[in-house]
Amino acid sequence: MNLSVGVLGAARIVPSALLEPAADLDGIEVTAVAARDPERAVAFAREHGIPRALRSYDEIVDDPAVDAVYVPTPAALHGHWTRRAIEAGKHVLCEKPFTANAEEAAEIAELAGSSGLVVMEAFHSRYHPMWTRMTELVDSGVLGQLHTARAEFTVPHADTSDIRWQPDLGGGALMDLGCYPVRLLRHLFGEPEVTGAQIRAVDGVDAATTAQLAFAGGLSGEVVAIMEGVDGHAAELHVSGSAGTLHVRMPYHPYLYGELTLTTESGVVVEQGDPRTTYSFQLEAFRDAVTEGAANLTDAGEATATMRVIDAIYRAGGLRPRTPVAP
Repeated sequence: MNLSVGVLGAARIVPSALLEPAADLDGIEVTAVAARDPERAVAFAREHGIPRALRSYDEIVDDPAVDAVYVPTPAALHGHWTRRAIEAGKHVLCEKPFTANAEEAAEIAELAGSSGLVVMEAFHSRYHPMWTRMTELVDSGVLGQLHTARAEFTVPHADTSDIRWQPDLGGGALMDLGCYPVRLLRHLFGEPEVTGAQIRAVDGVDAATTAQLAFAGGLSGEVVAIMEGVDGHAAELHVSGSAGTLHVRMPYHPYLYGELTLTTESGVVVEQGDPRTTYSFQLEAFRDAVTEGAANLTDAGEATATMRVIDAIYRAGGLRPRTPVAP
């Protein structure tokens, strides 16, 4: 029997993050979609072969034929619809960042923990083998005493009508892009202290954010997220230690020309990223967590820890954390 998934919105990310991997995986099927504009939902369902277009998000959440809900709404709405889905007895795959802020994330984590349901932040990068490989190298000691780690994600977004430029909907470079390097550095080095942040804000939205982090053992970290004032994309991780360096290109989407370069006294080792998409690995993990009780590596507790760092960066840079909204 297939796991039936309903989608809350005809967002641009839905085809690559859900529909395409679902088409290649057994045991999971996207069966319904709703959108703020019902006509758009009908058109989206027809275009992508989704059997049903329902009239509202509430109808998706309350539909007894839907086992799980995918939440690709603007970030400020993630908490509301994740909560609604849990209360309706649905498993949830919620896009990142998980909620508007850490307080909301903690509330939902508590609700999820007592529900018996799988509530997973759609942090797809975590499920790709490249992240396991990075962890192996960092933990192996091959880099010696770790000194610095810098993670960057830069994607220009010039259209100021986009939700990324709307603070009330959870916009900003840190929320949209910075969640990736924050999550990566947490994954590799544990929980940091935010020691400083520089934010260039435009109408209340951080167009560019750089934050300094301190990790156990004396490691200094830096997170860079930029969505305005740059010419091209950049996605990089650079770790330096007393015995070598680790550089990773495209650590957040390793299947897209991802490359890991380890440099030590023994020489240079270059490894390519697995070409299978991060979204495919993630959806397989979600299916297995629901149907087999497999590990949920990006659960609500992990998401809450990331949101705590994001909130601390905003405060250190002179902005308030984002505020949740209800539809």
